[in-house]
Amino acid sequence: MKKLFYILAFLLLWSSNVVHAQNKLSNAIYALQNKELVKAQELIDAAIVDPLFQDDSRTWYYRGVIYKEIYKESESDNKLSPSRIVAVESFKKAYEIDKGGEISESTLKNLKFLATTIYNHAAISFNPQDYKIAISNYEFYKDIMAFVEPDVVDQERDIMYKLTLATTYTQMASIDTTGSSKELLDKVRALYQEVLEIDSNNISANYNMGILYYNEGVDIVNNMDYSLDLEELNNIQDQILALFKKSLPYMKKAYDLDPKREETLIGLQGIYYSLNDLAKSEAYKQELEILKGNEEGE
Repeated sequence: MKKLFYILAFLLLWSSNVVHAQNKLSNAIYALQNKELVKAQELIDAAIVDPLFQDDSRTWYYRGVIYKEIYKESESDNKLSPSRIVAVESFKKAYEIDKGGEISESTLKNLKFLATTIYNHAAISFNPQDYKIAISNYEFYKDIMAFVEPDVVDQERDIMYKLTLATTYTQMASIDTTGSSKELLDKVRALYQEVLEIDSNNISANYNMGILYYNEGVDIVNNMDYSLDLEELNNIQDQILALFKKSLPYMKKAYDLDPKREETLIGLQGIYYSLNDLAKSEAYKQELEILKGNEEGE
C-alpha cells in the first residue's frame, strides 16, 4: 500500500510538472496574443530552459515571434537590435528541430522578414561614422539568407555592397588626417578587384579602378620634390608612368562598355595626356566636345 502511495505521488508530481511546463508555453502565447510582450518574454525564456520543452520546435518558434514583436515595437530604429538577434537565433533553432514540419514555412518567412530589416539597416549605414555597422549587418544578412536559401547566391547585391563600401572608404581617405589613407585606398582597390572577379564587365568597377590608379599618379606629381637628384626624379617619374599605364586598360574597358559616358572620356583624355600621347588625348577631347554638343542640341 505504501509503495502504491509513492507511485501515485510520483505520477501526480510528474503530471503537475508537465502541466506547469505546458502552461509556460501556452501562457507565453496567450500573453503574446494580448500584446503583453514583457510577460510573454519572461514566460518563453523560462520555457526554453525547461527540460520538458527545450527540444520542442514550437517553444523556439514562439520565442522568435515574441522577440520579433519586441524588435518591431521598441527597437526598429536600433541597427544592432539585440531582440532581433535573439529572434533570428530562435527561428533558426526552431527550423533545425522541426526538420520540414508544419512550422518550417512560417519560420523561413520570419527569417526572411528579419533579414530584410537587417539589409535595410546595412544600406543606410554606409558612411564614415557607421560603416562598421554596415559591414556587420550585411554579413548578418548574408548568413541568414544562406540559411534560408542555401543554393542561392545573390551576386547583384554582393556587387552593390562592395561598390558602396568602396565609395565609403574613398570618402574616408579623402578626409583622413591619421595617415591611414593608403590603407583605405588599398581596401578600395581590393573591393573593385572582387567586383571584377564576379563581373568583369561592371562599368563602375572598371571606371573607378582606372580613376584610382590615375589619381594615385597625379597625387605623386602634385607632391613631387623637384630638388631631388636626377636619378631619384627619374625613378619617381617611372613610378608615375606605371600608374597611368595601370589605369589605362580599366578606363578603356569602361569606354568600350559605355562610349557615351562623359566621365570616361575625360578620364581617357587625361590618361593619354599624362602618357604624352597627345594625339589620342586630343581625339578623346574632341569626342567629348561632340557628345556635349549633341546633348545641348537635343
